[in-house]
Amino acid sequence: MVNSFAMNNNFPNTKRLYYENSHLLEFSAQILDCQPNKDNWAVILDQTAFYPTGGGQPFDTGFLGKAQVLDCIDNDQYILHIVDQAISGKVEGNINLIRRRDHLQQHTGQHILSQAFIQIANAETRGFHLGVDSSTIDIETSELTPEILLKTEDLANNIIFENRSVKVHLTNEKDKFPLRKDTERDNCIRIIEIEGFDFSPCGGTHAHYTGEVGLIVIRSIERIKKLWRVEFLCGNRALIDYRSAHQTAVETAKLFSAARDKSPELVIKLQQELKELQKSNRELLNQALSKEALNLYNSTTPNPNNLRVVTFISSRNIDELKTLAQFLTENLSVIALLATTLESPKIVFACSSDVKIDCGKLLSQFCKDFGGRGGGRPQMAQGGLPQNTEFETALKTLALTL
Repeated sequence: MVNSFAMNNNFPNTKRLYYENSHLLEFSAQILDCQPNKDNWAVILDQTAFYPTGGGQPFDTGFLGKAQVLDCIDNDQYILHIVDQAISGKVEGNINLIRRRDHLQQHTGQHILSQAFIQIANAETRGFHLGVDSSTIDIETSELTPEILLKTEDLANNIIFENRSVKVHLTNEKDKFPLRKDTERDNCIRIIEIEGFDFSPCGGTHAHYTGEVGLIVIRSIERIKKLWRVEFLCGNRALIDYRSAHQTAVETAKLFSAARDKSPELVIKLQQELKELQKSNRELLNQALSKEALNLYNSTTPNPNNLRVVTFISSRNIDELKTLAQFLTENLSVIALLATTLESPKIVFACSSDVKIDCGKLLSQFCKDFGGRGGGRPQMAQGGLPQNTEFETALKTLALTL
């Protein structure tokens, strides 16, 4: 395993160049060891600017010479670089700028947003995750109103627009700093200071000035047990999200031949019209089904048991079939054996309140004979049959036995 490989070798601690300069993208290093690791190779350097996964932040990618860095693992003393080929000697490291800048923006933005939540709502951050598309913090507070979110977002962006300096302190005296959160580390601690706003122990990559974050937007909130999970976007992610939302709004507005900002009220109006139309359609459908039920009732002759057994196969959907059965069984002495051939066959059995049969048991056995399933109450039941089942003759035969 990679971890045991590192710990069993007496190498000096990897010097972490990103601790002092998160903007460092190129560096030289000496390869101390390179060993096979499954289908790849695990490399230890004397120093590195590659950030390993940790603290809610993913690892950097890039190259060590011609070898592609696929993963970067923090093993306390050592940082292991997982690469796609063996390398040796002295090597030039190159870090993926776009990925590093993205992580830098999200992580610095998280510090700003977490402190903003404390100042606006006295809500402390209990967890942080930097995802591929968005990031989240879990904050502890009883409520999170739209007003709180707006004030927090405004404060966070004001700190960005003021372009405050972001400083790194490597110290053994953490008590001299007003930390937003404590740390269990007792040795040298890395503290990130956002000028006049926030102090937080952190090993991640951060901006030199808050202006590099660009923008913070709160995208959504979700209740997670006793915490609130806040999804947010910073920098280029916020820009990409705006472009997507803007394009959606513009395309929607085009459908109404209206300005972009008029879309919400037009959609609300359309929804209301749709509800009214659906209500009208239901009323017309019920009228049609009621008349269809009356015609079926009148065209069915009572059998020797003085029961009208209505057998009807149509292409109506199952909900319409159930409504038709309800209209039929409003009359006394009626048994309705209804089926639809729309897609796979669906069956509805129903009977009037005065008829002493159990439609649930009757339909269950009928469906079972054809490899289907079904059941329900004594007065109405429904089920389904496999596709292309030839059941019509059996349904008519059943009607003759009732």
